[in-house]
Amino acid sequence: MKRLPILVVAVALLASVCMSRTDDLAEAQTTSYCQLIENSRAFDGKLVRVRALYETDFEKMTLTAPACASPLPMTWVTFESAWESRTAWRLRRAMIAARSRWNVQTDVVLIGRFKSGVSFGHNGMYPFLLQVYKVEALKPSGSFSPLPGEEKKK
Repeated sequence: MKRLPILVVAVALLASVCMSRTDDLAEAQTTSYCQLIENSRAFDGKLVRVRALYETDFEKMTLTAPACASPLPMTWVTFESAWESRTAWRLRRAMIAARSRWNVQTDVVLIGRFKSGVSFGHNGMYPFLLQVYKVEALKPSGSFSPLPGEEKKK
């Protein structure tokens, strides 16, 4: 009988943690990749939803977008430890596959914490970091419609 109250408290704590993670992701600000890097100080430390091109290579995991003005700084990408639990299984499998294909760009919509102000990635070559909390969408490069509020730039 003594274990029942402990079990109830443990379940309640677990539920509150799961709900707070979901609530946090719902508060992510949707922005374009160009706005994100152009206003990096305003987004520093914030949870964002962003669409960009994801690419990996030897010692490279980056985001970029061809619509942004040159020179285009790339954003280093890391994955938060629980990203897989927040991402649908088909998207998890597709993202893991994309991470193993070098020099192939993949069109993604990610939710993550954006950081700027120091150097990130291999040898500190990247001015920005996105720590991915969830993959919302993933398709071959060029297959997506714009996010709400984005305009196609020609």
